[in-house]
Parts: sequence; C-alpha cells; structure tokens
Amino acid sequence: MAEPARGVEFRVCPPRGRIELRGDPGDGAFVEAASNALGLEPPPTPNRSRSWADTVILWLGPDAWLIEVPAEAEHAVARALEESLSDRHASIAVAGAGSVTWSLTGPRARDLLAKGMTLDLDPERFRAGCCARSLLAKVPVLLHRPGNDPLYELTVPRSYAEFARDWLEDAALEYADTR
Repeated sequence: MAEPARGVEFRVCPPRGRIELRGDPGDGAFVEAASNALGLEPPPTPNRSRSWADTVILWLGPDAWLIEVPAEAEHAVARALEESLSDRHASIAVAGAGSVTWSLTGPRARDLLAKGMTLDLDPERFRAGCCARSLLAKVPVLLHRPGNDPLYELTVPRSYAEFARDWLEDAALEYADTR
C-alpha cells in the first residue's frame, strides 16, 4: 500500500524473519557467541539498533533483542544462534510472521506518528538507530528509525494491522495532496 500524500507516504515492507533473543548482555561469552552466529554484535545500549547487510538487531529491553533477517533465512539464523549459544543461558524464539511492518517516509512522517504516540520523536532524541516499543492509537507497536532520513519503520502485531492501517490512513488525510 502506498498512500500518496504531501509529506507522508507509507508502504507495507516485505515480510521479515524475526527472532527474539534473550540473554545477559553483561556476559561476554553470551555476547561473543551471539555475535559469531549473527555476524554482528548486539547493540550495547537500550533502544538502539545495529545493522549490517540484511540483518538488524534491535535492543528492546535489559535482556531482550529482536533480530530481523530475510524471511527465508529466519530458521537458519535461529539454528545458528541455538548452536552458538547452546552452553549459555539464553532463549531463542522464532517470532515468524506475527507482525506487519510499514515504512513511513516524508517530511511529515514524524508529525503523523506524533498524532498517536507519546514518544518524544524529536530528531535530536529519537535519532538514527533508535527503536522503542510504544502505543500508536492504543495499538502496541515497535518503532524504529533506521537512518537519518525522515523514515520510520512501524511494526504492528498482525491482529491489529487492519485497525492500525485504517488509523494511519485517516490520520494522514490532513497531509493529503489536494491538487
């Protein structure tokens, strides 16, 4: 879905593989084993992300990360993590297709999100690489700002996707091009 609008556009992102990883970030052996399996070290700071090639790791909590990979690589990456972390205290769960992700772009994308969220989306605070769980119009979401562009990725549980899409479309009407 692409919504033509002056200042806001949103599209459904291609399906992603999602793996939930839990472990102790203070355990150097855990971090090293996870890094070896992923080819990328998990971010050491809460609510931040790291990415390389087609892998994104988002730190969602004191001991919780979400790993996003191409959908077809999800099970292979989960197996690699299980093998690498077999002797460590860790939890690996394939999250699969339980969520939908949209990209919101354009100079008014932040304004659109601010209509339904209480997060401080000021670019000085919610910088490139930031991520956070929040609510958008009472829907639980994961918001990620992958780069410096006015681009946000909004991940919503599939069971709320239709409501969230309808809310976004309605909220974006204010920015619609009326030419």
